Amino acid sequence: MKIIILKVEKRVIVNKKHIKSLREYGYTPCIVYGKNKNIKFVLDSYLVEKIIKNNTLSKFIVSINHEINLTTILKEIQYNPMTDQIMHLDFLELNPRKYITYEVPIKSIGKAKGVYKGGEYISKIRNLKIKALPKNMVDHIEINLENLDIGENYYVKNIPQKKLVILHDSKTVISAVKQMKKETATVTATMEKPKPSQATPTPTQEQEQEQEQSISRQNQIK
Repeated sequence: MKIIILKVEKRVIVNKKHIKSLREYGYTPCIVYGKNKNIKFVLDSYLVEKIIKNNTLSKFIVSINHEINLTTILKEIQYNPMTDQIMHLDFLELNPRKYITYEVPIKSIGKAKGVYKGGEYISKIRNLKIKALPKNMVDHIEINLENLDIGENYYVKNIPQKKLVILHDSKTVISAVKQMKKETATVTATMEKPKPSQATPTPTQEQEQEQEQSISRQNQIK
């Protein structure tokens, strides 16, 4: 787990007006608390934004006035509900003999063999809630999916045991590979055009006149 050192000075924050003034000058009020500790200080707001963007799952050594070094984690971030501005950071001092509960992302390794066979990979959950002693804390949990075949699930119980406690039921599904649904082919029947009728064609008016003239000539010959 990454460790970041924060060199700060203890501040006496008097009231809300003082806090507002600090924010206007580009500082974010912070506090570190633990057993018999409640120390207030400020951090440059630019540094705070970098911490929130990249390093929330880190251990922070808060070095106060170059005299006190406290190993902490970032426990809470308070935002302005209207502007999303970061208003306050809470750091919790870690007790080396006490478990800490927090959430970590899941990182998968390899590609499931079921996907190569045409299956569909499905991610059920992306984060795990765990607890661990400070010395055993991790910033993510890796799972190897290479042997996951079509119709199989990867459960919480399949995660290799480490020196931490996963606070989920052992039968919780993390990932799965499902059989792809085959699209039903739509067959369009082609209708044959009706063949022309074989009935005797109806004679035209000119043909009728020719027939009458032929009959008349035959009668005259007789």
